[in-house]
Amino acid sequence: RPWLKYYRDGAEELANHIPEKKTVWDVIEEKMEEYKDIPALNYFGRSISRKEFTDIVYLWARAFKAMGVQENEVIPFYGPFTPDIGAIAFALNIIGACPYFLKLAIHPDALAEETKDASMAVVFEDMWPNVHEEFTRDRFKKVLIYSAADAMPFPKKQIVSLAGKIRSGKRGVQIPRTGKYIRLPQAVKYAQAYSGEVRVPFVPDRAAFITSSSGTTVDGVVKGTVATNESTISQLYMGDISDIQYYPGDKCLNHFPPTASTSLNALFFLALYKGMTVCMDPRVSEEDFYHQITTIKPSIALTTGSAWEAFFNRVSSEMKQGKTFDFSFAKGWTVGGEGTDVGKFRKWNEIMHQTGGTGLFSGYGSSELFSATCVEKLDVRYDCSRPIMSVGLPYAGITMGVFDSEGNELGYRERGELRIKSRSAMKEYYQKPELTKKTKINGWICTGDLADIDEKGFVYIWGRCKDTVSVSGGTEIYLFDVANKIKEKKYIDDAIVLPLPDQAPVTKLAAHIVWAEGITDDRKAACLEDLNETMRDYLPKPLTLWGYAEHQGMLPYSPTTLKKDRNRMYQQKTGFYQVCSGKLAEVTLKE
Repeated sequence: RPWLKYYRDGAEELANHIPEKKTVWDVIEEKMEEYKDIPALNYFGRSISRKEFTDIVYLWARAFKAMGVQENEVIPFYGPFTPDIGAIAFALNIIGACPYFLKLAIHPDALAEETKDASMAVVFEDMWPNVHEEFTRDRFKKVLIYSAADAMPFPKKQIVSLAGKIRSGKRGVQIPRTGKYIRLPQAVKYAQAYSGEVRVPFVPDRAAFITSSSGTTVDGVVKGTVATNESTISQLYMGDISDIQYYPGDKCLNHFPPTASTSLNALFFLALYKGMTVCMDPRVSEEDFYHQITTIKPSIALTTGSAWEAFFNRVSSEMKQGKTFDFSFAKGWTVGGEGTDVGKFRKWNEIMHQTGGTGLFSGYGSSELFSATCVEKLDVRYDCSRPIMSVGLPYAGITMGVFDSEGNELGYRERGELRIKSRSAMKEYYQKPELTKKTKINGWICTGDLADIDEKGFVYIWGRCKDTVSVSGGTEIYLFDVANKIKEKKYIDDAIVLPLPDQAPVTKLAAHIVWAEGITDDRKAACLEDLNETMRDYLPKPLTLWGYAEHQGMLPYSPTTLKKDRNRMYQQKTGFYQVCSGKLAEVTLKE
């Protein structure tokens, strides 16, 4: 653990010395009082004080007790983050129940499986058509319906509420008007009618929160990661002791749904714990993110490499047109998710420095560790000396190692699967004991990421271990290595390499590329000829690079995950090019 030298003396012990017999809400509530003069939330212009938010938490605790929610009951949630959802998460923590934040892109079969033991659910009004078939079943005794407008100020609340009704009418799936379906005003009446105790005795290792981000689905199986009070509090302590750029009174942008542990923990729990104001805005489009950054002016913002790329592409374009930006408020903007490459990271940091910002940070997290595990420190930054982007230093309280396929730990700068030990590690995958056994081995969480660690303690993520194709003799080729080879060319800005679909065995690959700025059409054929020559020398037989698909500006990314849309690119049938007689010729995948 060479990274410990960058932390204060005793940081490891402090990070692991969490309070005994306390829930997450117990720990957060103490900080609510400590920072009582700093607003807890800001939601579309409405400021919610810490006292007001605490009152809302207890109101929901009474409401759920009145509705008969029992200790250890799992309550599925489907929808984005709003102030009431944050309060409900804490309310269930108080009464010993557990929210399960379901993937928003969940398949109907997976939804049925993951909620089979539930008798109550919380569903976002606008997304009701996606899940109504499951949540109208008789086993659900109550379904709480919430809206983005619930916590909005007047008159925005009325406008958004009306727009929601119009959208609902157009989709033709109405929420039933029976007593089983409860809206916020009715839930308040339940709370007002309840006068009993809400807190329950502390139970060690009790399930407290279940998340299911995009990184926790494999082969169609949803793997809800179960966090306990102890593991969640451990995450808070590690973030606190590791001196990340969270300061009392600053703003933290949270625009992700609570399905992501990063959204729930790093951008909500930790921000409240550190005395920040959480600015909630559940819109995640490219346009919305630009608006959130430039109007809310958050000191903390975290999103994927693709979302940052779209943001900085727009900022760069507008700067060339004469627009000025002041990002001096930025203290901890972080690239997470899929990450980025060194060239883009350098370019974005140049923009940050030109506009007064501290600079962009690189980080890494995992749902199985309930959020962040690595990030750069303000005084210890990656020097961009290697072609693969570092994701920073492990938190104090984290142990990391790199292992070969037989479970042997490797040395510095040797590539293998990244494994992590931490008190913040998940308890299990929800109702998936066999999958849990495959991921938790001898105390280590097996991340499935190919990585190496250098002598300073910086961690480098190359890609997913399974992102390979096999060739004759059992040799496996990492597709991200092929893409990195392509990106070595100065005329290429970005690339992803994928196998052509329906091949057994795989012999042909397709490269999805973005040309570097200034590459004109008359140069592209010569560039592809050069790439073909490089690939012939680099790829082992019988692998060949069948064709190139060019994308304008940047590689396509998913509007829901904000990560590169590999499935969309994999399914692409047309728009591929090769060089024929010195000219570009289109090649099409046959059905």
